[in-house]
Amino acid sequence: MAYKLIAIDLDDTLLDDNLNIPERVRDAIKKAVDSGIYVVLCTGRIPKSTRKYYDMLGLDTLMISTGGAEIYDADNNAVYSRAMDPALVKKLMQYADRNSLHFQVYIDGNLVFRETNKYAQAYEHSCGLKGIVRPDLIEMETVVTPKVLFISDADDIDDIQERVELEFPMLSVKRSKPTYVEFSTPGVSKGDALKFVADYYEVKREDVIAVGDAEIDVPMLEFAGLGVAMENAAPNAKQAADTICPSNNEGGVADVIQKYILEAQNENQTQAR
Repeated sequence: MAYKLIAIDLDDTLLDDNLNIPERVRDAIKKAVDSGIYVVLCTGRIPKSTRKYYDMLGLDTLMISTGGAEIYDADNNAVYSRAMDPALVKKLMQYADRNSLHFQVYIDGNLVFRETNKYAQAYEHSCGLKGIVRPDLIEMETVVTPKVLFISDADDIDDIQERVELEFPMLSVKRSKPTYVEFSTPGVSKGDALKFVADYYEVKREDVIAVGDAEIDVPMLEFAGLGVAMENAAPNAKQAADTICPSNNEGGVADVIQKYILEAQNENQTQAR
């Protein structure tokens, strides 16, 4: 199989636990790009916290961000965007307020929350962002955001997800990390966004590889011709995948590129001689 495009999640997939790209992964991605493969970052992060990795890798492909709600080109132009219904955003914020849950939104590409607390600070650290504090966030007449994120403690998050799925059946509700519950417009997913990108590059789905670790990655793992879950992935991501690769701390993405792209290309070249 001659794969032509690989979509890679960031956190707990491309990045190790120290939020770095292992050197062997960077080397493998460079070889893939040099051989003509489309390497696409596909993350729940917003562009501001994704761009540094995009630039570090020297990519010029489309970038899937915000869990598939937005796609940007190399010049930071949005080529695809699906914002949430502001009325539902307000209801989510009010629900979080009633239940003493930390919530945050993303306005004009910025991280926005009502107050600084341990959840906001941890998120800022993990994403390399500085948030904007808006105490009047719930009172704002219109909040336009591609997603809403609830953050809580790991012991509570399963119960929170179960309750919000019942409360908001009209929204897409997914986990992107063990302590995150994300809300987006129905139909928004990394899978739909990856289909858009594959069509953009005129690549068939069977020629696509997707690599991820979380529930939010399941749609892209199912869309791709080859879905790969990290060894450290959530059970539902592993179940959706076709195969498992070594963990993010072991540079598993490099193994995927080496086995399914670089070695396959070498084999095809040998057979063509």
